[in-house]
Amino acid sequence: MELNAALLDGVRTILGAPTDLNACLNAHGLYNTEQFVLRLSPEVHRRMAAIPAGIVQGLDADDLQAYSTYLHETIHWWQHVGSTIGLMLSLSYPSQAHANSGHLRRLIEQIGPRKSLLRWVELNAPTGGSPTTAGGLANIVVNNYFDIEFFRMLVTSPSLLSQAVEHRMFESIGHSHFIAYANAILILKSTLGAEFDVVDDPTMWKEPFEALRSKRATGYYFGSDVIASPIGAHHIFEGQARFAQLQFLHFASSKGLNWDRIRAAGMLHGIYGEAFETFLRLAHLEWPESVDDPIVALFLLVCDVAMNSGAGFPMPLRDFTTFIEDVDPGMRFIFLCRVIATQRMDLGTAIRDYSREEYIAASDALTRPLLIDPPLTVAETVSNWHGDSGAIRSLMAEYDTFAYDPRNLPVRLLVSHFVAFNRDKLSKPEFFCWPGAYMAGARVSVEGSALLERNLAPFLDKPDDTGIYPRSMAGRDQATVQVAFDRFYAANVIYDMTRQWIVRDGQFQYDYRSLSSSGTDVELKGFADRHFEMVYGVYPDAFEIL
Repeated sequence: MELNAALLDGVRTILGAPTDLNACLNAHGLYNTEQFVLRLSPEVHRRMAAIPAGIVQGLDADDLQAYSTYLHETIHWWQHVGSTIGLMLSLSYPSQAHANSGHLRRLIEQIGPRKSLLRWVELNAPTGGSPTTAGGLANIVVNNYFDIEFFRMLVTSPSLLSQAVEHRMFESIGHSHFIAYANAILILKSTLGAEFDVVDDPTMWKEPFEALRSKRATGYYFGSDVIASPIGAHHIFEGQARFAQLQFLHFASSKGLNWDRIRAAGMLHGIYGEAFETFLRLAHLEWPESVDDPIVALFLLVCDVAMNSGAGFPMPLRDFTTFIEDVDPGMRFIFLCRVIATQRMDLGTAIRDYSREEYIAASDALTRPLLIDPPLTVAETVSNWHGDSGAIRSLMAEYDTFAYDPRNLPVRLLVSHFVAFNRDKLSKPEFFCWPGAYMAGARVSVEGSALLERNLAPFLDKPDDTGIYPRSMAGRDQATVQVAFDRFYAANVIYDMTRQWIVRDGQFQYDYRSLSSSGTDVELKGFADRHFEMVYGVYPDAFEIL
């Protein structure tokens, strides 16, 4: 197969929200992690529009490459709503608003509408104070924001560690991870209600983490020495998506894709190959002979395990002293590679059939020496919520129709997709670990097509305008889907406006063109301002800019 660079996705930053969300011309695919939208280039859109839904065989080379890009970006959706670290990252964005909403309303009463709060703190209360005072309250808001921001930064890109450590708001890695996890779980509990009692109450974690800080346990106190993994979730996410994409192209071309063509097309450049190269180096494995070599299959499994910690969520947090290593995907990735190098070199040849039995055996072999939960146990725990929690049963009824309760709708939508994904993963883990092997070639099946269809990203862009649109979903009323979409992005606007209020100097910015291809700038500003006022009781134009 001759690779066509015009149909293959380009390098981009997985963390940052782009300034616009229209079909991008300089990157062929993008799953945006703050707007929760899958984007494709116009050419990929055009080709995908002509391809029937589901898993399709008999496509020409260019259509296969366009489809592989679609698969690559769909995997990013799976990562962010299907894996535990992905869900924590996805919830970290709304967490920065939800964790502070009550504090922000009280601050308006005490100091009036001032922007930014970071600037106000620097000018009026740099040393904090009692939470009963405006200065203490404002410091809590700013610190909550930055603690969660540091978590997102360090989990995804550990190379930014020095920037975090040097920031005056940084406490410690353990503290940032604790605050991010605790607030994500508290959002779930407040959204789903008292019946959602199947996970830890993170308010009970405060004392053990404070004890670790008092004991000056490494990673848990201010000024502690810190160790950064050479890779983070960004590398793992892109590596997993890229090598699954390569396997799809390999099997779809009757195994006609070789490493020389892959390298010539730049498909292993930079972030796309770094996790795999790190895996080979730490696991003491040689570069594989082909794309369907068992070593590639093992790498994809290591990515799966690294992304799916059970510690603290969805399982109880049993050992607070190893919390950082237990939940950080980069650290987990390193430890898994060391297990291979020191104890289980046989795993390098173990996965040949991409079977459920191989998935279970290899994941158990990887996790048992580390005393961590295998990913299928995590998926089973989440799947069991349906029988254990009335709140989850109600939520999944909303998922089935897309008629979501408007209260905290983005949280409800993300968590329902997390449950649905893990339910499907429990039934067919090999499909989600090695999708390229199941979406092309001899393993294509009706079951696989149904699994793909159920787990597609719900929101997409279009090739010919600036908007985002809900995908047409079989069995769901499109008008109902549209209502959920509108409410989802109305809340998303509030998250962005809240972020601006806390940390961005200057006037509010209204970069929401993606939400309407026909609305004027004045109409979009009015939309954002009205929703902001409904939440906080003050109009953005009333803010004093510091």
